[in-house]
Amino acid sequence: MNHPVEMLLSAMIVASVAYCLACIPAARRFFSRAQETDRIPGRPPVTVLIPLCGADFGAYENYASFCRQDYPVYQIVFGVQDPNDSSTAVVRKLMADFPSSDIDLSVSAEVIGQNPKVNNLHHMLQKARFDALVIADSDVRVGPEFLSEIVPPLQDEHIGMVTCFYRAGAAPTMASRIEAVGITAEFAPGVLMAHWMEGMTFALGATMAMTRGKLESVGGFRAVADHLADDFMLGHLLWKAGHRILLLPHIVETVLPPMTLRNMLRHQVRWARGIRACRPGGHLGSIVTHGTALALLNVLLAQGSALSLALLALALGAQLAMAQFIGVGKLGDSILGRNLHLLPLRDLLSLCFWIAALTGREVEWRGKRYRLVEDGKMVPLDRHAACPK
Repeated sequence: MNHPVEMLLSAMIVASVAYCLACIPAARRFFSRAQETDRIPGRPPVTVLIPLCGADFGAYENYASFCRQDYPVYQIVFGVQDPNDSSTAVVRKLMADFPSSDIDLSVSAEVIGQNPKVNNLHHMLQKARFDALVIADSDVRVGPEFLSEIVPPLQDEHIGMVTCFYRAGAAPTMASRIEAVGITAEFAPGVLMAHWMEGMTFALGATMAMTRGKLESVGGFRAVADHLADDFMLGHLLWKAGHRILLLPHIVETVLPPMTLRNMLRHQVRWARGIRACRPGGHLGSIVTHGTALALLNVLLAQGSALSLALLALALGAQLAMAQFIGVGKLGDSILGRNLHLLPLRDLLSLCFWIAALTGREVEWRGKRYRLVEDGKMVPLDRHAACPK
């Protein structure tokens, strides 16, 4: 080994192996401590906020899962910006099918910033009747115990937000499966490592719980109305204000639609550029998480030398072990379990997304193009939104 690039790649591969192996005790520590934590008694009334923009894949079952909660008193507020949005018909059917559920639909085109989801949440909040709030993405599906797990900790005045892990609940196409594999084999281990090294300083956006008072203490939804990663920033603002972000071992499911490869690539580039805008140092350091991809490049550069092949086997083995232990074992991801063979392809693509985040700031969201500026704020590049009707 005498080529400088080959030496650098080899060092990064070794660092990647160390990272993968370190994620395993991080996960073991997190889940063992979580099981030892006493549950906080009491189940205060709560309002669930679910912003909508077009009916999602599996929309009815997603929304209905929130109507089947084993919880004494709760309200669900759905919100759209356009009365002709296709999701309104699903909500109306839900109201008819669950007459005993407290369901409201908020319709408003009020704009407080560039993020359409946050605009939605801002006007939905006016219909919220309870102090405890849960925000859930519209593609999320939950079990009947969800509110009983995520809401009670809010009674602790030191806790600013409660958030939890998620895994894919459906992945009907190859592109969807590639995205699903990344959630629990790549993203979740990174969260666990961050939790171990520095504690939670951000939120996971699939589901977040907080009180109205905590939300207002950091400026309300207006404080994140121009941010692409509004969930990350909301959690980060609460953490900066001195509140604890509590990560629970509870797991919800995000139901991925039948994606095309193009749609998946566009979504992943947006995600990568959003992460870089929010955590530039963390994004730069995450290069070492792509050990298999780096090892494959090293094999090409070293022309298949014995050392390069050994490093490839080591990197792939460490990544498979991490994915199996965390994604399949701890997060119960059956989709990952059936698609472990996609890990090398996913890692190669993830390295491409990492590079794409360094080489541009434009993202596309709901058919509208934006440019990311400081702290991940969005500046629109066109005027035509394309929220599906």
